[in-house]
Parts: sequence; structure tokens; C-alpha cells
Amino acid sequence: MADTLQFRLVDAFADKPFDGNSAGVVLDADRLSDSQMQRIAREINASETAFLSRANDLHRPGRLRWFTPATEVSFCGHATLAAAHAWADAVGLKCQPSQPEPRLDFDTAAGLLSLHAELPSADAEGPLWWLQMPEAALRPDNTNPMRTCELLGMSLDDLEPGAPIMRTRDDDLILLVHSWQRLNELRPNFHELARWSERHRIRGYCVATLNTLSPLTNVHSRFFAPAAGVPEDPVTGSVHGPLAVLLVSSGLVPGARSRFALNCVQGQPGGRTGLVRAMVESTSQGYRVSIAARCHTTLTGDLRVPPLD
Repeated sequence: MADTLQFRLVDAFADKPFDGNSAGVVLDADRLSDSQMQRIAREINASETAFLSRANDLHRPGRLRWFTPATEVSFCGHATLAAAHAWADAVGLKCQPSQPEPRLDFDTAAGLLSLHAELPSADAEGPLWWLQMPEAALRPDNTNPMRTCELLGMSLDDLEPGAPIMRTRDDDLILLVHSWQRLNELRPNFHELARWSERHRIRGYCVATLNTLSPLTNVHSRFFAPAAGVPEDPVTGSVHGPLAVLLVSSGLVPGARSRFALNCVQGQPGGRTGLVRAMVESTSQGYRVSIAARCHTTLTGDLRVPPLD
């Protein structure tokens, strides 16, 4: 009989199943090689698959890694939240008023990531998982902005006046545009955009606008990462920490003193959409950001372990 392991498919940033962004989760990755993880991620074919090892180690946090169908990445927000949800579900961890909120730490390439679960409200299915984000570390991008805009299917005139293109620590670019309609109309040249990304070490492109369809939404965005094997990501957790800091530090969103709560919507036109809740705190050391998501397991199954190369 072929060697198998269990995997789950979890929708993150989804207030209901079959929405938000799907992530594969493998909770028993201790025996897998790098090449086996990559092949499994390609087989599951979610935008990212999270692999958790050391899950039963009482002395160290679990080790978490993330793979797209094409490559390993240094940080993935939605797959981290999905892994926390899947782990809690697998061990039977419940969120109840009489018990403390579940807390988890993961050792990752992005550092130690801490999460906790907020008790669900009466009308919500499952807890709200909060993830403390790595430092945003934004800096102006120095690649050719005209060519970047052209490959994304827009022009420099579509950019928000006075808002330069910024690069994150994960080498994502953030572009603010002044029109929701233009954001919705974007049709990138994915083949050339992938080549441009590889040439300039760009992981992906977050195109966002404050011109939203609802006063309850602070920002609407789309995210493209063709060089990482993800032409368009439905909802990208990792970029929302830097995006939230950019909006707060630029004075583009309202807040109360040193705390800012943002509702961020990301989605594909005619496709999946998700809600990222972000909390930004201004401290003497800079900005501290947490993002939150509801998660839903939609699929569990057994997967054949690919042979070692």
C-alpha cells in the first residue's frame, strides 16, 4: 500500500466557506524533503500550501514552511492562519467563554509568528484568528514605474497623486490607484510581468485603491504574482501588514490616537473575494500590525507521498 499523509484545504479570510483564499495544509511534514513538499504543493495546486513539522514537540514551536505550486516563499499570511485553524481543529482545541483564548507560535523563515483566536460572536462560525505580522520595512521601489504600470495594464496617470510605488520586505510592490473601476479593469500581461519580476526580484504586485464601493471598506486591492506561479491571488495576507502601515503612515485612513482598525477587501473580478481585518498600533518603536481572518476547512483527504528524488 502506498505511503500517504493527510492534508486539508482551508479557506482563509472567508466569513463563509468557499470564499476568501484556499490554502493547503499538511500537519505532519517532518519526514518530507524539500522536493517532496514542492511536488505536494504543485499537486494540491492552491496558491500556497503550508507544511507544519515539530507539531508534537513540547519544547519548541512548530516549524512552518510555505510553498506555491512553483517555489518556496519566505512568508505567507493566509496559509499561516489556515495552518493555525487546521491544527486547532486536528487536536480538538475549542474556543469557549470558559477557556482561555488558544495561542500558537510558529517558527518560520519570517521569524517567530504568534497567533491567537478571538472567541466567535453569536452569528459567526468559528473564531477569528489573529496573526501578529513581521515588521513592514517599506521602502521606495527603484524599478522603472512606467514599465511596471504598462505590464500591469495601466498607466502612471492611474496612480494616486503623491503616492510612490513602495517595496515590502517580501519584495512585493504596492501601487495605489485612484479609481476602483481601473483596478477592476486591470488585465496584466502575465508572461512579460513574470519575466520583469524575475529580472528585478519582485515577488508580486499589490494594486490598491481607497475608492471603495462601501464606506465600511477602507481599501480594495488585487494581487498578482506570476513569477511565483500565482497569476492572481484571491486574498494575500502577507501584503496587508505593509499596506496597512503605508495607509496609516501616509495619513490616508482615520484612527483613534495610536490605534487604527481597517477593513481591507481583496478579490478577483467575478471570482473569490475575502476580508482582511487589520489592526495598526503606533508605538515608540514604529508600527505594530496584526491581521485577522475567519477560516473554514472545506476538504480533508489522504495524499500519496511522492517518492524521493
